[in-house]
Amino acid sequence: MAIHEAVVYVLVLIGGYLVGSFPTGWVLGKVMKGIDIRDYGSGNTGFSNVYRLIGKKAAALTIIGDVVIKGGVLAWAARLIVGLVVIQPDPIKVYTFGFTDLVGQAIVVGAGIMSVLGHNYPVWLKFKGGKGMATTAGVFLNFVPVSTVGLAVVWFIIVFTTRYTSLANVVTTPTLPIFIFLETYYIMKFDIITCIPLIIGGFLAGVFILFRHRDNIKRLITKEERKFGDKSERIEESA
Repeated sequence: MAIHEAVVYVLVLIGGYLVGSFPTGWVLGKVMKGIDIRDYGSGNTGFSNVYRLIGKKAAALTIIGDVVIKGGVLAWAARLIVGLVVIQPDPIKVYTFGFTDLVGQAIVVGAGIMSVLGHNYPVWLKFKGGKGMATTAGVFLNFVPVSTVGLAVVWFIIVFTTRYTSLANVVTTPTLPIFIFLETYYIMKFDIITCIPLIIGGFLAGVFILFRHRDNIKRLITKEERKFGDKSERIEESA
């Protein structure tokens, strides 16, 4: 590997973390209510806590920031940079996950995982952030859209029937590597070796989300978990 390639790869990974570290929910809490959202509700900066504390508008903006920008745009940017700067003239494809170059493919997937880590542990907020589900969805929608949409349907069914977003998160994400294999091998027609980077990425994303939801899992078991849409903690006045 040439030195310039290694530099590009390192910068893409660092960039993924820094973009993921942008604290969308925290910024909205400060701008719209003058609060540190980590001091209220579940204490995290993600969509569910934003919706519970601030409302629909802030929650929608959080989704745009965490899913579209920190997930989707970041994944495509990594794909473009690695493709155009390092693996020329590899064509841009519908799937972000599309390199036949194994190292380049691993870096693109790694940038997405670094964005999730940045969301969960943002350097700007002393490493106290969200739980990674929205950013994970945005990243993998680029990599494996069929699997992501399918799991999203299951996620919505669980949320609408139980009103527990945490339950939907811990049920759907551990199965991600299985669906990634099915899509990359049978739909994308990649060989097993080429599928490995994204399968590992899906596994790591699942582990991260389960780890970040360990307190939620305990509350689900004891039936003390907060339900989605609960407005009892809604902040009506600026602090």
